[in-house]
Amino acid sequence: MTDDEIDWPRYLADFHRDRAGVVEAVLSRSVGGDHTPYRWLARAVGGGARTVLDLACGSGPVSRELTGDGRTVIGLDLSSAELRLAAERGPGPWIRGDGLRLPFKDGSLDAVTSSIGLVVITPLTALMAEITRVLRPGGVLAAMAPALRPLSPSDLRILARINTRLRGKPQFPGPVELAGFTKTLQAYGMRRVEDQRERYRFTVTSRADAELVLSALYLPQTRWSRVEAAIELLQDRVARKGSVDITIPMRRVVAIK
Repeated sequence: MTDDEIDWPRYLADFHRDRAGVVEAVLSRSVGGDHTPYRWLARAVGGGARTVLDLACGSGPVSRELTGDGRTVIGLDLSSAELRLAAERGPGPWIRGDGLRLPFKDGSLDAVTSSIGLVVITPLTALMAEITRVLRPGGVLAAMAPALRPLSPSDLRILARINTRLRGKPQFPGPVELAGFTKTLQAYGMRRVEDQRERYRFTVTSRADAELVLSALYLPQTRWSRVEAAIELLQDRVARKGSVDITIPMRRVVAIK
């Protein structure tokens, strides 16, 4: 099966129905300096933003980071299972909706955030058309996505061993690292004001940790036996060394309409 043959809508629907909250469970334990990726993304939204859309909100971690006095944070996602978890964990409002058909008036939002939505919702051009439509002039887009760097040589070694066991690597429907995103922003009248990278660490100290971090990956072409082999690799390393750090590089882009 090639990348083009993956039924991404079905895969994503099944993944988030069966594993609701798993991405948050991993990233909320992934630390870089004094913050998680979710807190890093939320910090890109200034205090003047009163109405914020958290696009592809999942179980709501970024929405909760953004919540504050006088601010309305609306979480939107296609997954009912993720939204049920979000409703249990935060005030909302939570809306089931499609990022390509946002249920908001033109120019009605001060900011849009998304933790991985821009590499999941396709095509990116149609998504950007909707985002720019609903943002007011001067409104902010703050987006985060998995990246390929920064990684140290030791980071690369453990990730290469995991990918060898998987006989592949995690995939996304959209372009890795938001490839070509600067040109896309310009095409839709957005001005990039920030482009930064951070390196986060998820520490595996048990088989349960190994199962958790592997279950949070999009692996549409990988058999479970291969996932089990990667889990056993981490379990063996924990048995020998006590723990193993999985590095998760992220990229954050901020743009103004």
